[in-house]
Amino acid sequence: MKTSLSSHLVPVLNPTPILKGPISAPPREPSGLRHRGLRRWLLSRPAAAAAALALSLGAPGAHAAVGDQATWLFNLPATGNPSIVGLFDLAATLVGTETATGVSFTLTPNPLSTGISDWPTRTFVERLSIVYGGPTAGGLPTVANANPALSLDLKINDGTPPQLAMDAGYKTSYNVLNFDWGSHQFLGNETATWQLNGTGVDLQDFLLPVMGEANNKPSPIFGVISLTAYDLMTGHKANPTPSNWVAMQVPEPGSTALLMAGLSVLGFIGRRRRV
Repeated sequence: MKTSLSSHLVPVLNPTPILKGPISAPPREPSGLRHRGLRRWLLSRPAAAAAALALSLGAPGAHAAVGDQATWLFNLPATGNPSIVGLFDLAATLVGTETATGVSFTLTPNPLSTGISDWPTRTFVERLSIVYGGPTAGGLPTVANANPALSLDLKINDGTPPQLAMDAGYKTSYNVLNFDWGSHQFLGNETATWQLNGTGVDLQDFLLPVMGEANNKPSPIFGVISLTAYDLMTGHKANPTPSNWVAMQVPEPGSTALLMAGLSVLGFIGRRRRV
């Protein structure tokens, strides 16, 4: 049985993924009694409080609960960091939702982005390459209910070679899922949906520490999307070229919540000691 993540909402800034889910507030104690014993103990043992913070950073995350979501924004070109100047259009958005049998995905290109809007009937998604840290020994993940149809190429990282190749020169120490729409032209003004099923497949399998990296390129990333006939230069439609875009990766929400709790404790201790 899957248990809920410690926290389901992480405030983030573009271009990081957005994690959604229910939020429940703990019951409040009377103000005169609230955490009095804990406060005295922490104030008298700051070293122990710091150790608790360190433990929170390494605490393992729980499984996702059905309905939990993660949203990845593909809005950075997969090029060298020195060439990335200013803001870029959002090329596509991928939403993953935890289900009873695995994770469902919805991929939506941005038809208003410069490259796609210039070529609304010619820009299409070639391929999506993402990292996956889930189990493979009990059976490989399978695709179901794909619309439009797609093929899945799963690369298993067994240590040979130490890192697997992703698109655009990225590598990962985890597994790689390549979704390919083949001969179907998945146009820039369409939406693709599919379900990824399998024993142990969980939304958590797609969050940090699972990641891809590349030297001198935006890292760590969740995945790379390849768009054909994408043109960043309005008015230069004569020579459209394929374009790769990446979505950055973020920590899983449980670890983030523990980190924030630990930092709050240390901040409280510092404030009380100044007073």
